[in-house]
Amino acid sequence: MALEETLRAVLAQAGTAPATLTRGFLTGLRAALDDLPAGPGTAELAADLAALLAVPAAERPVAVTSTPLRDDLRDLAERMAPGSTTPEQDAGALWTAVHLDALRLSRREADLVRRAAEEAAVRSRARLGRPGAAVTLPGPKDERLIPSLKVDGRVVAPGLAVSTAGAPTATGPVPAEMAAFAAMVPVLAGLDPALHHCLQALEFSGLRGLAEPAVRTGYVGHLNSRLAEVAARRRHSGPWLESVVRLHEALCSVVHLPPAPEDSWWGEWRAACNDALSDAALDSGAGTVKFPPGRYRAADDLTRHDIAVHYPDRPGQVLACVRAWSSVHGVETPGRVVYAS
Repeated sequence: MALEETLRAVLAQAGTAPATLTRGFLTGLRAALDDLPAGPGTAELAADLAALLAVPAAERPVAVTSTPLRDDLRDLAERMAPGSTTPEQDAGALWTAVHLDALRLSRREADLVRRAAEEAAVRSRARLGRPGAAVTLPGPKDERLIPSLKVDGRVVAPGLAVSTAGAPTATGPVPAEMAAFAAMVPVLAGLDPALHHCLQALEFSGLRGLAEPAVRTGYVGHLNSRLAEVAARRRHSGPWLESVVRLHEALCSVVHLPPAPEDSWWGEWRAACNDALSDAALDSGAGTVKFPPGRYRAADDLTRHDIAVHYPDRPGQVLACVRAWSSVHGVETPGRVVYAS
């Protein structure tokens, strides 16, 4: 099968992780082409990508569901995120939603949720897929984010996993942790309706839900442009560090409301991106970066245009740093945070 036919077949599987990943990649590539100088074949490639992305999404088949399993999963999802489910969601959609919600809980709480979901599946005689049966993304360690699920012999949730196979290396201009996270974020943005972004270049003063296709397309295109910017710089130079700061902002601007805690899967990835940025600043010698402290009042003049969210459980706390304070060759850029009001 020719590449174009294969891409069309994958894109036609609306709502699946492979379709979401492929559409996100092609959309970002199409947007990145607009920022490049015209060259041989550029216009033709852009037109071909636009034609591929214009393929109407096929109607998704109704999955086989088990009413007891569906009810158990809905109860579990509602306990974590009240009002997040709809009557139309089948067992596969709820299974996926529960495991996506678990990624923003502390590791201990997430393990309890996954165990409860697995027990509900076993009671309903559903089958969990093998670790290798899920759609995989490259990353620094093997990890199953969403187990695949079979009900009555049919796959109702394809699953999602991270695998070290094909993971980015530390030798390229893009820090490996950021490169890996940049591959995951567009896929998760297409699956998790609770994700928002506050990337200031696209949304100056607030947050936008990534569930909106146009918002997601704009964000993914901007993320890929910043990836390309890092890749085009000479490693450890001042311009390279500036571009890494911008990539860090694009990645860390994707948050839940409220942002996931530090000991969650999302929180651990934010910390990994922070460490990668700190290492980049240290290795380059071209500047410094700082991350605001936990108490918002202690941030002093490190941040600007911050975002307040109503979260009475942690008033006055910095919930997420979405842009680090930086100074590169003497030019300072203020940081930015989401904090609890």
